[in-house]
Amino acid sequence: MARSEKDLFRVALVGCGVISPVHIRAILKAGQKIVALCDVIPERAKKLAEENRLPNAALFTDYEKMLDDVRPDIVHICTPHDLHAPMTVAALNRGIHVLCEKPLAISEEQLVRILAAEQKSPAKLGVCHQNRYEPNMRKLKETVEEPPLGGYANVVWKRDANYYASGAWRGTRAHEGGGVLINQALHTMDLMQWILGMPKKVTAHLSNDFHRGQIEVEDTAVCTFEGEDGVRWQFFATTAGTADFPIQISIRLASGELVEVQPHQFTVDHALLSGGDDAGEGKWVWGCGHSELIADFYDCIRTGRPFSLNGREGAKVIRLILAAYRSENQSVPITE
Repeated sequence: MARSEKDLFRVALVGCGVISPVHIRAILKAGQKIVALCDVIPERAKKLAEENRLPNAALFTDYEKMLDDVRPDIVHICTPHDLHAPMTVAALNRGIHVLCEKPLAISEEQLVRILAAEQKSPAKLGVCHQNRYEPNMRKLKETVEEPPLGGYANVVWKRDANYYASGAWRGTRAHEGGGVLINQALHTMDLMQWILGMPKKVTAHLSNDFHRGQIEVEDTAVCTFEGEDGVRWQFFATTAGTADFPIQISIRLASGELVEVQPHQFTVDHALLSGGDDAGEGKWVWGCGHSELIADFYDCIRTGRPFSLNGREGAKVIRLILAAYRSENQSVPITE
């Protein structure tokens, strides 16, 4: 069934790299119209348009020119990390809805600018934490009804020299904002604070053990977060794996039961209660919630209801990560 004009949004996308095809498929699945693509490398935008049969999409290399010339209803931001904040602010200041890939920002100063722009703008801001839409993660959220005894999560992925050489921004403090925490581990850390609550302080140990000479940021991190009611949870992340492994979240409930969750597996005291379907939206390590998140964001714009993953919510995990970067092996408070 064709969408009515009031349900059809004019969508633009900036950043035609690795994650952009996932967004393109989700936008088209939602029945929306892609009117423009933007990338500083014009060949990438052209290739993305051709591969997704978008002959009528206007192609740009200048983001603000695209916003001014096309005036899209919604823009998806899929660029390197340091560009998320200025691009988000530029769109919000024009009254254009924004769905920004993670991380929302790489500094407290950027967060302040984004949240101020969001508050002043008539447009909505959404942050792409798609793993909150994974069925077993939602089930875990519902299962933890009272403060648990504690929790643990790990992220063990392989990122090699070829990966870091694939973009000049990767592995740099100025452009990526950090290493494994702000890139690969951000989604899992966000899930932990979403499920267990925002912690009050963190002690973090960061190191570059296996990618020396390739990157200037951490490849391995061990963090202990402490919250209210004595809840403490540990977090381990590394890009030094010999292969990619599924993320793992383990929570000891107040009842004493052990709940263990992977993206497609839900276990209580080692008994498998349910699996899950891979929606095929991208690499399995990313999670499979892009389509659900994007459809939900569009519905919030259409109906006027609040989007749960707004700027304030997306800022929470950034504040955890920034605190971890300040820690230097000492306990430091987490600002809200």
